[in-house]
Amino acid sequence: MKERVFFMCLKDLRDEFIYDCECRHLAKGSLRNYKAATRFLVEYLELKQITELEDVRPRHIRDLMKEKQDAGSTSRYINDLLKVWRTWFNYLVNEGYLEERDNPAKKVKCLRQPRTIIDTFTVAEMKRMIQFYDGKDFLEVRNKTIIMLLFDTGMRCNEMILMEPEDIKQDYILVKHGKGSKERVVPKSPALSKQLVKYCTLRDGYLKEHPTRYKNLFPSKTGKPMTDEAVARILKHAAKEVGVSPSVRVSPHTCRHTFAQMQLKNGLDLYSVSRLIGHVNIMITQRYLLGIKDKDIVDRGTQTSPLMNL
Repeated sequence: MKERVFFMCLKDLRDEFIYDCECRHLAKGSLRNYKAATRFLVEYLELKQITELEDVRPRHIRDLMKEKQDAGSTSRYINDLLKVWRTWFNYLVNEGYLEERDNPAKKVKCLRQPRTIIDTFTVAEMKRMIQFYDGKDFLEVRNKTIIMLLFDTGMRCNEMILMEPEDIKQDYILVKHGKGSKERVVPKSPALSKQLVKYCTLRDGYLKEHPTRYKNLFPSKTGKPMTDEAVARILKHAAKEVGVSPSVRVSPHTCRHTFAQMQLKNGLDLYSVSRLIGHVNIMITQRYLLGIKDKDIVDRGTQTSPLMNL
C-alpha cells in the first residue's frame, strides 16, 4: 500500500480518475456515464460542504441515492450510478489515497430492482434488416457488413468500432479491445467471411480515393472512426424501414442479446456463449436467458425429451 495522502480534494481526484479512464480507452458511452455519475456525487457533496475525500461517509452516498429515488429515477439507473462510484473509490484505494476499510462505497448496498426482459429481434426481422442495405457503393456495403457482424459475433459496439483489418483471421476474428482490455476470439460464419472479403475490397478502393490516417476497419464517410451513435443510426434506420416490432429496443446491444439467445436456443452451452461474448462470469450471461420465450423452451424440451431419444 502506498503512503496515504490526506485532505485530498474530491474534484482533483475525480479529474485523475477520468484521465485514467481515458487512458484505458473506455467506450465513449462508458466514459460519458463515468463523467456524469462522478460529477453528480461531487456536486452533491459540495452542497453538503464536503470537498475532501476523508470526509465522505457511506450515509452521504445513501442520501444521494434516496434523493435520486424520490426524484423518480429507476432502481436500475441508481444502481448504475453506484457501480460507477464503487469503481471510482476502488481506484482511489488502489492508488493509495484511501484505505480499503475506509472505502465508503463498499458499505452501500444496491437497490432491489425488477428483472428486465429485453425483447430481441426475430429471425425474420434479422433477415430483413440485413437485406435492407443492398446497394453496391461503399457506405451501403459497409452498413450491411456492420449489421451482419453484430448479429454473427455478438461483439460490443465499441469492440467493432476499434477493429482493424488485421484482426480478421482465416477462421475467426480477434477482439483486441474487450472490456477490461481483455482479448478474445469469436468465430465468423462462411456468410460473414464472404461479406467481409467483399467489403474489404471496396474499403481499399474507397480509402485510395479518400486517404486517412486511421486504421479502423469501418471508417466513416470522411475516413474518421465511426461513433456508437452512428452505428445505432444505421440499425434504427434499417429497423424502421423493414418494420421491426416497436417492442424491440433497436441498438447494437440488442443485437448482442439476440446473438446470445440464438446461440443458446441452437444448443450452444451457457459457458461457451459467455466466453464468446466476453462476460467475466457466467452469472451475467444467465440474464440473457430471461428473454427466451416459453414456446422456444417447450420446443427445445420436446426435441431433447428422454423418451424421444431412447
